[in-house]
Amino acid sequence: MKIETLADLQKKYFQKIDHLDLDLIMAHILKKSREFVLTHPEHKPTGAQIAKIDSFIARRANHMPLAYILGYKEFYGLSFKVTPNTLIPRPETELLVELAIQGTNIKEQTSNIIDVGTGSGNIIISIAKNHPEYSGLNYFAVDISNKALQIAKQNAKAHNVSKKIKFIHGNLLEPIIGNWKLPACPVGREIENSKMIILANLPYLSKEIYSATLPNVKKYEPKSALYSANAGLDHYERLLKQILALSVTSYELRVTILLEISPEQKTKLTKLIKKYLPQAQIDFQKDLAKKWRVCKIEI
Repeated sequence: MKIETLADLQKKYFQKIDHLDLDLIMAHILKKSREFVLTHPEHKPTGAQIAKIDSFIARRANHMPLAYILGYKEFYGLSFKVTPNTLIPRPETELLVELAIQGTNIKEQTSNIIDVGTGSGNIIISIAKNHPEYSGLNYFAVDISNKALQIAKQNAKAHNVSKKIKFIHGNLLEPIIGNWKLPACPVGREIENSKMIILANLPYLSKEIYSATLPNVKKYEPKSALYSANAGLDHYERLLKQILALSVTSYELRVTILLEISPEQKTKLTKLIKKYLPQAQIDFQKDLAKKWRVCKIEI
């Protein structure tokens, strides 16, 4: 069929991809809102725009995530640049942001928020953007991927918080533990005698759950950001070992840990925490879908 209007495109791709995805693709290429697409079916895109829409729809039909096609994803009311080097932010992760903001009190002494495995930076940037300003709050973001850190820095700049956040390359807390009292440490003495909030949305999908994920996840999102050995808890066990090492380094340090998890991991994770941090207080929070989603640990 000859394509002239948005209505023609809707007819051509009806039931080939999700209707919302089609609207968003057209709106993105036209540089208009979705409301414009819905209310102006008679609008005539240019030939170049139609060709680009066709290309984007072909990629979406091949299961490429819409966020990678458009180059961004909404999270906590903000827009974040994403690439295949970063995990696509999920709505359930917003619970980590809420709990972190609730867990810092402006009347307390210095508080330091460390986002481990920051990816696109969506968690730490959302906190820095929405938390009340005060001088005693410091932000740090760590990732093992330099490519992911570059995206996170771009997102921080886009949201005007790049001067607030220190981005650090390294494996989990390795850049901090053992060297944190040395002048060369990126965090330095800023975490001494302070409250620390450690946030982590690390890979936590077990082999079985990863194998059952949708094609768009397995084919396009980085496996290294999703899969973890040992029932999905290998990365968290390594992190707990590091937190143990950090906590025994300074007896004045108070730590709150917030971990995003898969609901079925609640019992096994509790056993791991008691193994490495036997004195810790453990609490689990449910997401909006009423599934166990965040583990809160106080030491």
